[in-house]
Amino acid sequence: MKKTSLRLGFDVTMEKGSTWKPLKVQFWNQETNFSKFTPTEPFKYMADALTGLSLIKLNHYIKSPVANPRMDYNFTCEAFRSLDPHIELYERSQPRIRALQSHIAVVPPTVCAQFEELFNEAFETAIKPWGVDLTALGPLLDTFSWLENKIGSPLLYNFGLNFSKPFMDKLHCVFSFLYHLRSLVAIDHNAHQEDHSHEGLKVDAITDYLPRAEYVVNDALLYWNFKKLAQPFASNPSDTRVDRLFVQPFEKAFHKYSHNACHLIDNLPQTFIKSMTPVELEEALYLVQMDWLLGSPAGLMFKIREEIFALSSGYEKIFWKDVEPEFHTKPVALHICCELTEDLVFDHKAA
Repeated sequence: MKKTSLRLGFDVTMEKGSTWKPLKVQFWNQETNFSKFTPTEPFKYMADALTGLSLIKLNHYIKSPVANPRMDYNFTCEAFRSLDPHIELYERSQPRIRALQSHIAVVPPTVCAQFEELFNEAFETAIKPWGVDLTALGPLLDTFSWLENKIGSPLLYNFGLNFSKPFMDKLHCVFSFLYHLRSLVAIDHNAHQEDHSHEGLKVDAITDYLPRAEYVVNDALLYWNFKKLAQPFASNPSDTRVDRLFVQPFEKAFHKYSHNACHLIDNLPQTFIKSMTPVELEEALYLVQMDWLLGSPAGLMFKIREEIFALSSGYEKIFWKDVEPEFHTKPVALHICCELTEDLVFDHKAA
């Protein structure tokens, strides 16, 4: 019995100049382009395979049986879910996220549904019959701004968002596509470097988005202790002068200089924080940041927004500030060609 396989081939076109800025991802014609390249096994961490798989799931032209009669879309979906590690991390965090949501006011479903509509409409402009026009993803940033203005708070450490399952599946695909696309750029750059320890680029699913989570914990503990000490003055009408002269200026300073820490504390239920000892709270504040980043809709959208910011301005402006890209006099095209088989997908899942 012949086993299912899927060939993935696409080009990543990069802007000329001294920047890492992909412009478009163009899927290969199933017959013509593969005659020039022999598909190989995917890279170690599946960046090439996951970029191609997520692109197929996002692009209704490519997955069309008319355009690609040989493509097994069911196998594509199964391979994507098996190979992408972020989906499993997201699902592991869901029970803890739901437990937090049971103690906070969630965003109204009508607002979430309206955001889904705005996001889908903006994203569709980037989808082309040949792939994705990355320069057309910019308007998605406006949809994130719309949502933050509508709910009156940033995405950062927001635990109150809920979306429909089809939309969450789409967000997972969008993030996977953008994250692994950046990984391909890093792989290509590192392949031309002699010393990776000094000149190599790194891609990390946590520190790229929350670079100093442990520092946020320290600041959050200070802010929480300040709030406890200030509570008597804020609740006692006879102490309004103390509140005005001391408590309010300190609180403004916390929000100015420890912005992330204040949002973390202010977005968590009081019962959650008060139920722990100081040692337990220190560990919990770190873990809840990871749950938000890896397992919440707001964390997923936060990561997508960072990736789009980087696409718009160049990866070196957001993620790789310490390494200067080389200057290119003409656009660079990365040619990606790999093949997925049932054995490879299921062996990887078992591992």
